[in-house]
Amino acid sequence: MEVMTFNIGKDRRNLVDDKQNFNIDFHDSKYNWLEARQYEESMRQVEVHVVHGDGSPVDLTGVNPVFEGWLPEGLYRIIDAKHSVMIDAQNGIFRFDFPAPAFQIAGSYKQAFFRLMKDGKSVTTLEFSLDVLADKVISGLVPSDYITPFEDEYDKLTAIVENADSKFTEQLIEWKSEFNKTVGDLNGDYLSIKSLADALDARLKNLEDKIKADGLLTQADFDAQIKIVNETISNALDQLKKPIPVGNSIIIGGPISSDEKNLLDKLRSTVDTSKFNLIFFNDSHYGMQSDIKNYGPRYGINHLNTALYLDDLVNVIVAGGDNIDGHLLSYDGLINDEQNFATELLFGSPNHADKFALKGNHDDGSLRLRWYREGSKYAPNSFPDTISNTQFKSDYMNGQLLFGEHRNNGDSNYFYKDYPDFKVRLIGLDSNDIPEDIKAADGGNKYVGLNNMGYRQEQLDWFANVALQNVPENYVTIICVHSPATPTANDDTNLTDYTVTHYTNQAQLNQIIKDFINGQSSVITNNVQDWEVKVQTNFVAQGKRDVAGYIHGHYHYEELTTNQGFNNISCVSAIPYTGFNKGAQNGGWTLFTLDRDNRKLKSTGYGLATNRAFDY
Repeated sequence: MEVMTFNIGKDRRNLVDDKQNFNIDFHDSKYNWLEARQYEESMRQVEVHVVHGDGSPVDLTGVNPVFEGWLPEGLYRIIDAKHSVMIDAQNGIFRFDFPAPAFQIAGSYKQAFFRLMKDGKSVTTLEFSLDVLADKVISGLVPSDYITPFEDEYDKLTAIVENADSKFTEQLIEWKSEFNKTVGDLNGDYLSIKSLADALDARLKNLEDKIKADGLLTQADFDAQIKIVNETISNALDQLKKPIPVGNSIIIGGPISSDEKNLLDKLRSTVDTSKFNLIFFNDSHYGMQSDIKNYGPRYGINHLNTALYLDDLVNVIVAGGDNIDGHLLSYDGLINDEQNFATELLFGSPNHADKFALKGNHDDGSLRLRWYREGSKYAPNSFPDTISNTQFKSDYMNGQLLFGEHRNNGDSNYFYKDYPDFKVRLIGLDSNDIPEDIKAADGGNKYVGLNNMGYRQEQLDWFANVALQNVPENYVTIICVHSPATPTANDDTNLTDYTVTHYTNQAQLNQIIKDFINGQSSVITNNVQDWEVKVQTNFVAQGKRDVAGYIHGHYHYEELTTNQGFNNISCVSAIPYTGFNKGAQNGGWTLFTLDRDNRKLKSTGYGLATNRAFDY
């Protein structure tokens, strides 16, 4: 029997370079491996030892090991929760007996690992190499996904139909209840929802053909009862329509305290669900290393859970940028921070509310690049990579369009979405739209994201000619962004000093908004090097439209200005210490409620955030 040992604290691998053509390089002795032949079943076993970073065993009491694999050719997946046998839980040892579907396709698995599940939470092992040798003698096994909980439920349905009697209806209702419970338990845990839907459809078609051929039921009985089954599965798939990333992240963050719960329950009692409600949760600065005094590094993500506590009452929760601290010297550590935050934001609640993440000036980790160029004592020893736009899009799953939003090119860091029931258009912008294709002499980004905020041609053109067009007359528009609407006091025509803060093309963005509000047109330009823009606006035919507020973070304190021609609303930071004289000593976040009847955008504060009202 092959023995595998996984060190939860120390095992690591480099990120894959090409995520579209996902391939892990297993040519390294550190990886565990397994080799089998097609169509083997149950007798190919591995003994798995799980240890902590110091080599001590992980206590697996109450843990259910799940094998997850992406089969050769990358078309099918296996999620097997039933073929593990616990040998010595306290000493971290279990056995896994691989079923035949694990070896249905010859070749090398694209990904294979164990997920250790307990009480709805999980942690994963590092991948291991799994090669399947071809069997040219036996053939005929049709490849498919293999997801054991649903295989179990299908088997139950098959048994019911094959043994149909006068209690068929009662049995089917019982099966329906069990199936719904299973789907509810699994909601948010598994990938490949589309292929699962196809597999279930195929199963039901096979079942339908069998029943019709054998005549086990009258046609009327069958039509009535199978309709219930189809509706049950359809409803279950609706619950599972949002995919979950399978990786090394787990759902993290501490539970809310009793004191927090008391405050939150009071706030919950005031939420008017007949109106549009949005939580703006900005500047959490989550990170495993931080300069925030007297607060643990997980504070930012723990605090996120207080906002998620209102998931069932609000329409949207927006993470308003600076979601991570960006101070970690390790690039892999930064990626881990970002993926942890993204996982908690997107999947740490039942997802009644839409969840959107904006990009802030800390989210790319470019402070480390600035330190390196300055020769700071805090700088890493080698040239630091920064988190790219592509990586940010991937970690927050922009391309999945999880909440039905519209994004430029299908995955941009800016978006819009309409809420017809409330006559609201919500727009989120990327205020750190730096030109990553322009490099400095050292090979890094010429513009350090920490200090160079702003907008470029493609986003401004999309904003003026897509996001702000075709807005119905009775709609109200709300704009969320990380940086403020107040243009930079510095000279934005000279960006050579990367230590000076700039909001390049902020004035141009503001003019687009004013044109939209006033139903007018103009040609908006800026010739600053590398940030050149020329945008034609035309809102004459559309007419005047309402903007309730331009909601932003970055400052870490509350403020309102209207001198740009609209409500420029600054929100208190989610992290307690800010470094600003006006900064918060305790974190907070803001619940916005749109009062259309009185033309007000009202805010209810949690933590240090206060209750405010803004006329529009």
